[in-house]
Amino acid sequence: MATSSDSKRWIMREVKKIPYGHPKRTPGKFMRKVFNTILSRWAYSCSSNSLRIWLHRMRGCHIGKGVYIGRYCFLDNMYPEYIYIYDGASVNAESMLLTHFNPFPTYQKVFAAEVRPVVIDENAIVAVRCTIMPGVRVGKFAVISAGMTVEKSVDDYMMCTVKQEMKQISIKALI
Repeated sequence: MATSSDSKRWIMREVKKIPYGHPKRTPGKFMRKVFNTILSRWAYSCSSNSLRIWLHRMRGCHIGKGVYIGRYCFLDNMYPEYIYIYDGASVNAESMLLTHFNPFPTYQKVFAAEVRPVVIDENAIVAVRCTIMPGVRVGKFAVISAGMTVEKSVDDYMMCTVKQEMKQISIKALI
């Protein structure tokens, strides 16, 4: 389990192929899934930010210092160790960070079943009700506006908002 003091030393996990569908789990993996689900449910509605962060760290999420995670946020329950939230970042209420996509075997010619890391970099803001898809990196001081579904990485000092299409606006000069 990573602590907040070693956020600069985290080793980023590689993209991993996973079996299609829902394969049987070993007893150890089954118990880990149950443990993650319980901790995730407690963190989901917990009123204390510090306790929410502690619960997510217990699950295996990499979370830095001074991070805010809002109530009712869903951090992937199958592969929490692929979530990296760096110092000073903010993930606001009802947002979702997804690290894996696992379609049924019917779609194996169309979609890859894989796990990709999600990175929320230093001082980035993910506003309310955002969905961050697998493999996305939200750059330093980047801002994702409310209600966005982010499928591509966002550069440092950019603000993403929707007005018919995704726009990235540089805010580096303002900071």
